[in-house]
Amino acid sequence: MLARLRLMKMDTAETRDDRQLVEASRSGDPSAFEELVRRKTSKVFGLCCRILGNREDAKDVAQLVFVKLWENLGKYDAGYAFDTWLYRMTSNVAIDFIRGRQSRDATINSSLRLVKTSEDPGQGRDIQHKEVEAVFEQVSRALSPKQKTIFVMHAMEDLQLAEIARILGTKESTVRNHLFNARKTMQKELRRRFPEYASLWKENEA
Repeated sequence: MLARLRLMKMDTAETRDDRQLVEASRSGDPSAFEELVRRKTSKVFGLCCRILGNREDAKDVAQLVFVKLWENLGKYDAGYAFDTWLYRMTSNVAIDFIRGRQSRDATINSSLRLVKTSEDPGQGRDIQHKEVEAVFEQVSRALSPKQKTIFVMHAMEDLQLAEIARILGTKESTVRNHLFNARKTMQKELRRRFPEYASLWKENEA
């Protein structure tokens, strides 16, 4: 009987939307917060990985995000999308982590829209994945934490500028400027440090 009641509670949590889970969590329902964490872990961890470029750091930051989420549930305004609020919290925690870290391994660990050129269709396939990652680890260090976060959100998370602006609580024009400067900085670093890769850069219009 007890097992059946637990299963019913789990089923109820899984059928509620994010806002309902937040409200239930505020009211002291632990299963609601557990479901919220289960539902959002992949999204939070993925964003942390892309911003930090290190899976172990990403695990630590993702855990911290959910701690802060629990502590700040009372501040969530149900008039706004929960994912937007969660993205903002995740990006802020990741940025703070980067700024507080002494080592220089705060990097993006996957391709950031470097693509093969139309002149040589096979060129991109010849580059080993790890080699590309190593190049990005160096080039992305020239970006500020805010530039890196915006670049990741736009180029890798496929978020529109307006959505990024809502997440970060800033103007869309500010996001556009950060993105523009990030692209220019990465292009410059690529040409300076890895000229053999410079031809692989393809500008993506915001």
